[in-house]
Amino acid sequence: MSNLKNLYELVSLESIDSSFIIELRYATQNNFVKKQVYPRNSKAYLQKETALKLKKANAIFKENGFTIKIWDAYRPLYVQKVFWEYVKDSRYVADPKIGSKHNRGASIDITLVDKDGIELEMPTAFDDFTEKASINYLYHTEVARTNVKFMTRVMEDCGFKGISSEWWHFDDVGWQKYPLLDISFEELDINSIGQ
Repeated sequence: MSNLKNLYELVSLESIDSSFIIELRYATQNNFVKKQVYPRNSKAYLQKETALKLKKANAIFKENGFTIKIWDAYRPLYVQKVFWEYVKDSRYVADPKIGSKHNRGASIDITLVDKDGIELEMPTAFDDFTEKASINYLYHTEVARTNVKFMTRVMEDCGFKGISSEWWHFDDVGWQKYPLLDISFEELDINSIGQ
């Protein structure tokens, strides 16, 4: 299957906007499963329309002195199965029988950094599977609450919808049109050469 990238319109985010800061946590051991599940130098991929919405959001953030940092984007279905073995809680990890919007290339996990590359104060660290990660948690600091509200407003204005249990997670509102995908990063990387 040599033209999977074109078939599903998955594009690497660096080809859409080179100013994105990409730190795919699952390509490291610094994540909730405590092991590397993506290849070490994986690129971040999204559906092309989703990626263009994210580029629009990044332009707005940059006007305000910030840049999007990406922790996760497209996630193959086989990785979803690994995650489900660790956390069988659909508030935080989608059941692989149903699949995640990440598996469609239509979800993004992000935060914001300032001009010095320092992450803004947010409610919790990434993948904090507790009530503190909820945007509705009552005891966030005023700064964290303000930052997450700003990030959420811009993302919603650009065609994304957040979820209540994870302040960092945003779905493309048009996710329904994309199929569940189980394409490896190795295959995507081969097809993205020259993109």
